[in-house]
Amino acid sequence: MAVAKSEMPALVNRDSSTFASLYVGDLSPEVTEEDLIYKFSVTVPVVSVHLCRNSVTGKSMCYAYVNFDSPLSASNAMACLNHTDLKGKRMRIMWSQRDLAYRRTSGFGNLFVKNLDSSISSSCLERMFSPFGAILSCKVVEENGQSKGFGFVQFDTEQSAVAARCALHGSMVDGKKL
Repeated sequence: MAVAKSEMPALVNRDSSTFASLYVGDLSPEVTEEDLIYKFSVTVPVVSVHLCRNSVTGKSMCYAYVNFDSPLSASNAMACLNHTDLKGKRMRIMWSQRDLAYRRTSGFGNLFVKNLDSSISSSCLERMFSPFGAILSCKVVEENGQSKGFGFVQFDTEQSAVAARCALHGSMVDGKKL
C-alpha cells in the first residue's frame, strides 16, 4: 500500500528515556517503514520505526523495531495488531529484548508444539497457552498461508513453560494429540 507523504501520520517527538520498543517479525519483504508507521499509528502514536535491512544488499530482513512514547502505548499496539496481516503476512509482535544476557538465556522458556490441527492459528495457540504465564512470543509456522502443523510458544519464565508442558502434553486439541 503506497501512502502519500501528506497522508502519513506524524511521528511523535519524545524523550528517548521513556521509549517502549516492540519487535515486529515475520514481515513481508515488501513492507516499508512507511507501511509500519501507517499501520501502527492507527492504534497509538509512533515515535520511530527501524526496518532492519541487510547491510550489503539493502533488502529487508523481514523484521523491524517500532518505538512508542510509553509502555502502555506499546502494549496497546501489541494487543491490537499482534497476528494481524500486513501485505499478506501475519505480523508477530513482542517486546524488544535488547539485553544480550537476557536473550542468551531466553530459550529456556521456549516450547515446541507439534501435531497441531491445520485450523489452529497463532492467536488460538496463544489463547491455549496463556493461562500458564506471560507469553513473549507465539507462532504457528506456516507455508503459503497454511499451517505446517507445529509452532512455538515462548514464555517469560522456564517455570511457566514447564507448567504448560505438564498440563497440555498429550492433550487432545481438535482431534489431535499434542
